[in-house]
Amino acid sequence: MDFITSTLNDFYHCCKVPVKAISYEFDEIYKIGYNKNFEILFPLNDISNLVHNEHDCLNHNIKVSKNIYYRIIHISKLNRYKGFFVLGPISTQKCNKNNNSIPYLPLECFDYCAHLLLRIATDKFNRAIDSKSFNPYIKKAIEYVHNHYDQNINITDLCEYLNLNKSYFCSTFKTATGHTFCHFLNYFRVEKSKKLLLETDLNILDIAIAVGFNNQNYYSTTFKRFTGKTPFQYRSCNKH
Repeated sequence: MDFITSTLNDFYHCCKVPVKAISYEFDEIYKIGYNKNFEILFPLNDISNLVHNEHDCLNHNIKVSKNIYYRIIHISKLNRYKGFFVLGPISTQKCNKNNNSIPYLPLECFDYCAHLLLRIATDKFNRAIDSKSFNPYIKKAIEYVHNHYDQNINITDLCEYLNLNKSYFCSTFKTATGHTFCHFLNYFRVEKSKKLLLETDLNILDIAIAVGFNNQNYYSTTFKRFTGKTPFQYRSCNKH
């Protein structure tokens, strides 16, 4: 069972909310909990048009008719070209006679479902990374990021530390992980910064510096690229 199928099955068994995965080219990959009526409500063509014309629709609730909502989320935080998860439909009205097959869910709970789906996907991705038999140099590079992410890291210095040719390292890292080293490093730093955003009152600049970014604007831009929100928006939406 592949990553996407396993993620969607686990999510559906937890929440009973219909969900599908589609590629970046808007071909269907896998779905669970769906029926033909759901496809009519929010067909692939509508999803494609919405994503292409309104990028802000990602990670937000999408109202397709009275009381009926969907949500679109990137499959991968690291690589937006992996495609999208489409959650829904859900109905925010109980006992809707015309749509009795659509699960009822308060809109605020739909947000929690979206977070759960991402958490399941992230956990499965991390376990897959941990279980891979990486080249020893790649393992050492990942360990280096884990231990020194809050410091200035550049590929040249890292390759000197590993005693590797820079071109060879970049090529090998991309082949092993599916991502460039800089992409991986920025993702790791953004994930570390989320905890500081939610559990401390540090300002955005201090958080950026604490996780290794030396520029607040670059940190904010990078954070939004991975999450769809600025650090301030993420803190406002999730801190209680």
